[in-house]
Amino acid sequence: MPQNSSYHLRRMAASDADAVQRLWSHRFGGDESTQSKWIEAALRPTHSAVGLVAIARSTRTLIGLSFLDVGDAAYTRRYLGLDTLPLRFPLADRNGIFHLSCVHADWEGRGIGSTFYQQRLATLADRDVPRAVGIAWHRSHSADSRRLFEKFDFTAAATVNRYYTRVGERPHCPDCDDVCTCTASLYARRMSSD
Repeated sequence: MPQNSSYHLRRMAASDADAVQRLWSHRFGGDESTQSKWIEAALRPTHSAVGLVAIARSTRTLIGLSFLDVGDAAYTRRYLGLDTLPLRFPLADRNGIFHLSCVHADWEGRGIGSTFYQQRLATLADRDVPRAVGIAWHRSHSADSRRLFEKFDFTAAATVNRYYTRVGERPHCPDCDDVCTCTASLYARRMSSD
């Protein structure tokens, strides 16, 4: 995994689960049961989900987290909310889903998000997944992932106002102080021939 002088990346371990859930809740809000399902899936060796964490070398504390999954076209459509949104969106038979990346506010701007993107793209390349997709939440109070998606050659396929209220409720949004009404953009990138 990529290394840095101030932090290192590794696969998420069961001992990271509480810290992952706390950082996820603080930075992104959302439903605790959804968080638990992703954490459990990433810890299951037979599941396609991958959980990565960034650990500060000086304090050995968790400072970032990132999730990736691989899904067929039907699962990816449901994940992106395409069954409720009237959008044409490029999908393959298997798609890498960039679910979530977040970094502790004190560590933003130090390359951790880029390192997560590089590692997730390398994982998809190793698995020969032809397409990668993700949702960039437009954040008003902190960094959002649009710049990272574009830095790593993803293309914005659609921008949806009030995305989370249109595709399913997202509770506890730290930017909205309640149920999320934020805008989001859907991104896609070809990994190899579809």
